[in-house]
Amino acid sequence: MSKIELPDNNYTVQVKQLIEDVYPKNAQMASVYGDARNYFSSIAAQRAHIAELEQQLDNAANHKKKKSTGVDALKRKLKAAKAEYDEERQARIDRLIGTAHKILSLCEGDSYDETQLLSSKFLGTLMLITRGPERNFAKLHQRLKPLYKAVLVLRLADKVFANDLSEHAYLRNVKDSLLRFKGDEEWQEKWKVEVAIPLICCALMQDIGLQSPEAASILVGPDNELDEFRVLDDATRTQLVKINFNGTMDYLKSGLGMPKYIGNDKAERALYIKRHTTINEFMQTLMKDAYLSKVGVGELLKIPQIYTSIILSTKSDFSKKNLPKGYVLIEQLAKKGALNAELAKSFVQIVGYFPLGFGVTYIPRDERGVDRDRYECAIVTRLNPPHPAEPVCRPVTRNLTYISSGNDEVVRKTSNLFFPANRKKLMRIGRERLMEIMRLLSGSFTPDAIDDLIPSHWEPADFFSFKKNQNLWNKSR
Repeated sequence: MSKIELPDNNYTVQVKQLIEDVYPKNAQMASVYGDARNYFSSIAAQRAHIAELEQQLDNAANHKKKKSTGVDALKRKLKAAKAEYDEERQARIDRLIGTAHKILSLCEGDSYDETQLLSSKFLGTLMLITRGPERNFAKLHQRLKPLYKAVLVLRLADKVFANDLSEHAYLRNVKDSLLRFKGDEEWQEKWKVEVAIPLICCALMQDIGLQSPEAASILVGPDNELDEFRVLDDATRTQLVKINFNGTMDYLKSGLGMPKYIGNDKAERALYIKRHTTINEFMQTLMKDAYLSKVGVGELLKIPQIYTSIILSTKSDFSKKNLPKGYVLIEQLAKKGALNAELAKSFVQIVGYFPLGFGVTYIPRDERGVDRDRYECAIVTRLNPPHPAEPVCRPVTRNLTYISSGNDEVVRKTSNLFFPANRKKLMRIGRERLMEIMRLLSGSFTPDAIDDLIPSHWEPADFFSFKKNQNLWNKSR
């Protein structure tokens, strides 16, 4: 029997599974977000039950005529109720930290360069599995956002350490995190436990308060009849932000809290508690600051969140042709003093103007550097472009024919058809030649599609949907 080929390569399968682990399509599946929904729907009853048992125990203990057996029974019930609460809390922590480790396994390497490549691959894969404004794109984007943001937060943190951009005491204490790339095992462990996992958890949890029943009543209504992605009026939006913040902070403190120490060594246990108390305090400060402060440590979360909200927008007017403008809001907020200028600049250097997975169209040049009379298609594949306006891409067509292997190239600003001046260059070659080009690259082309003769970009999702085309980050043989 012939082997059935999987529709995706192994890496894409892992990324798609990770999406399900965090924010699955089926709300009933066990997941990070499912844990939060269960917590918010049951916590009031759990707390009331424990409070009632404590009150009964207090009344029984103060009533001299009550038999001790009644008090003992209440103590057992209270202990069991608290144990169940703590067991569920620890299960949520275990799932969240386990998910963080999976993210790290897909976006982190042994060296700085390998880490940048793997992070590019992760972010690019997320973008390439969405076609943009089609059908239920908003729901898919909502599910992709936490993971997309988490990796950006990690890469921004590395910039903070490399360029010494923060005076926050906690970050100063871990500023040598980049030593992990030099084989320093102590820093590899310290970075993972004290930096990477806390940052990932905060990125995944930043809007977890929206999973509460109070938020749902606003977003979808009591009978699930409202469009959760509609534009809200100012008063409703302010109310929702408050619910989200309060719910998120409650979940971070009580729904998660301190991970359990496993072992019998008292000294080791004391160090463990001290370490994780400090980590939890940092996470709470980071989350709170991201909501309430204009500038500060919270910008580690805030800047990636702002960018992600544009790149994976859930608004009805979303269009991929606007994605190269995602950086503009970051720069504008920095100019207004609403974001740290150096941190904003560093972030734009990471992502450039063209996001990972964006479909670039460009004019190729011959050996003499002369523009050819056609265009080719490419996909943005790397973070940290040499210039923000000149993305590093993998060409996916050659002579107007799709290819599945090749080398990365920098698409110069003078060749990129996103810029109108370059589209004017191709207008000189004639309508018939342009129509010929479009027929070669698009089976659905019609002569009436005049506006699409020279596209400013292209949609690579269909190309990427084939397993053989998913090795965009592999070196050509």
